[in-house]
Amino acid sequence: MSNIARPAAIAALCLSAAACAPDEYRPLAENDAVQITVYGFDAPIVRDGVEYRGEAEAYIWKVDDGSAFGVRENGDGEYLHDTFVVSNGLEEVQLRCIRWEDSHPEDELVASICRGYLKQAEPGRAIRARFNDFDGWEIVMPELSELTSPEPGSEFSLSSGNELVLSWAPLGTDDRMEWSLGPVSLDDPGPCLDDVSWDSSDGRTDDSGSFVVPTDSYPTDLPAEGCQASLRFSRGRRGTIDPGVKTGSIFAEQFYEARITLKP
Repeated sequence: MSNIARPAAIAALCLSAAACAPDEYRPLAENDAVQITVYGFDAPIVRDGVEYRGEAEAYIWKVDDGSAFGVRENGDGEYLHDTFVVSNGLEEVQLRCIRWEDSHPEDELVASICRGYLKQAEPGRAIRARFNDFDGWEIVMPELSELTSPEPGSEFSLSSGNELVLSWAPLGTDDRMEWSLGPVSLDDPGPCLDDVSWDSSDGRTDDSGSFVVPTDSYPTDLPAEGCQASLRFSRGRRGTIDPGVKTGSIFAEQFYEARITLKP
């Protein structure tokens, strides 16, 4: 897993979307692309005491520099908010943007990402989105692919040659299937977070129903007692963007998560 934590040196400022909403929006530049992603979870995430089953993220990125992403700034330094609104038919959420003060100033991108949470994002749920004045973004949440193996709580000894096999019920589609291994929590310091390298522990597979995690994808420097790991498996697909936007995408993913133990 890459980018486990953002650099602490970057100062962030949460901006209220309503407070920053402009009277008009600056047109997209030739190399601006719009990305909207909706995530669904098999177990709820809790924010401020509320349980959410989905999360939406959005930003602008530069097609000639994939590392440059955020929302845009006027040439005179005035912050011009790009508005993202996501609806699931029951609720409508205007995404909040996190402003990273020194994020790609040369590209007039001043915010890293815009985010909001949904109480409903189950498989089959139709999601609509609006970017500024473009409201023709649509996606239907994909099916959730639960893993039949490994079972939650399983234990694997990597040095003994045990294979970590992922198994699920395939749908025979061209959906994007992804997996990752990572620490259970990013908030609890310890050897499983501080000393273990999870950087190469992720990848993609096709919807075949079975996949063997390559041995070179296992985390390295595991302590002798092993580490609990979060195994995430997702199914994702693309939807329809507003025809007025030259370059962009709306993507939806359903996540299944299981905890297993990995020993060296």
